[in-house]
Amino acid sequence: MKETAYLIIHGFNGSPKETRYLADYLRRKNLDIHTVLLSGHGGTKKELKNSSHTDWISSAERAVKSLLREYRRIVLIGFSMGGLISLHFAKMPKVDRIVLINTPIYFWNIKVIAKDIFTGIVSRDFDRIKYYKGAVMRSSLKSSIDFLKILLMTKRMIGVIEKPVLIIQCKNDESVRFKSAGYIKDKLGDSAVLQYYDGGCHQLFANSGAEIRDRACDRIFGFLGE
Repeated sequence: MKETAYLIIHGFNGSPKETRYLADYLRRKNLDIHTVLLSGHGGTKKELKNSSHTDWISSAERAVKSLLREYRRIVLIGFSMGGLISLHFAKMPKVDRIVLINTPIYFWNIKVIAKDIFTGIVSRDFDRIKYYKGAVMRSSLKSSIDFLKILLMTKRMIGVIEKPVLIIQCKNDESVRFKSAGYIKDKLGDSAVLQYYDGGCHQLFANSGAEIRDRACDRIFGFLGE
């Protein structure tokens, strides 16, 4: 039986592409990295709508159980909603440790969004405005409600765990208010370590500057080796 598997779980309406930079970085460090595509994700708006929050959790659970048939232990790395899903498996005996990246409890950082939109209008750089418009258009009301169901389920079940947890949060995250990380830290207790980064954005490994992205990768790798 192999020793340790590292499973990266992507976020709402996303895919493993949004964490590819981190996955490639950790593979170069000779870690056995795996990813999962959550049910309904990575395709069309209709495909996402036709799946449910229970489908998303179940697809992650199948990936976890499949890896545990081959490995002695598993490390979960959850990005955004993937962090919420990771916490559902926190008390499984063979889950060794967990990394949570820009994981939401309180979402939509209105100050950051307003600043982005205002700056885009003034500078006539409409890429960020298109980003927000696209984020709204890519998911249905039904899918958004399913996301909220996962968030509420996780808030109800989250509690102190004895396994090491690293919480990473960008302070300039437009989708997740950074106080979410503090809430999670308080709930998880002393086993959790919280690392804030000034700047950055929600898509830490896709759209943030190289310096913050690489510092976060280094910090995650250091945590995994502790």
